[in-house]
Amino acid sequence: MPLGYPNQQSIMAIGTKSGTTYTGATLTAAYTNNLGRTIATGGISKVSLYCVYTMGASETTNSVEIRTEFSPDATNWFQDTNEAISAGTSTLSVREYTHVGANAAARNFVLLIDDVADPYMRLAVKETGVVTNFGTCSLEVTLSGI
Repeated sequence: MPLGYPNQQSIMAIGTKSGTTYTGATLTAAYTNNLGRTIATGGISKVSLYCVYTMGASETTNSVEIRTEFSPDATNWFQDTNEAISAGTSTLSVREYTHVGANAAARNFVLLIDDVADPYMRLAVKETGVVTNFGTCSLEVTLSGI
């Protein structure tokens, strides 16, 4: 039997949404300039991240990168990690999601689903590969819990 989520809430973390129309925030090359709001996730078990990424005019093969961070107190932040196991040794590295976009001005829709075990999370985005024109990004978060 599948797990149902009777409690769901959608929040715009970066950019805005009016009806079904997303308006992205202009990206930069640094996460610190594109930091999303703090989202209370206590009692939530899954988050769905809906990213709408548009490359700047005349750009090709740029990437949007998304960083997820979690916190027990909304002050001290810990970046999500990846684990690689070899010969019984676990090696951790910080996790960043990267999506290479379609060429100039095409909208890219990306869905990420992540587990949550902390009371707070926040997201940050940046763009890499930019020659002249930075693109835009919207991040909508759906919180799912029991």
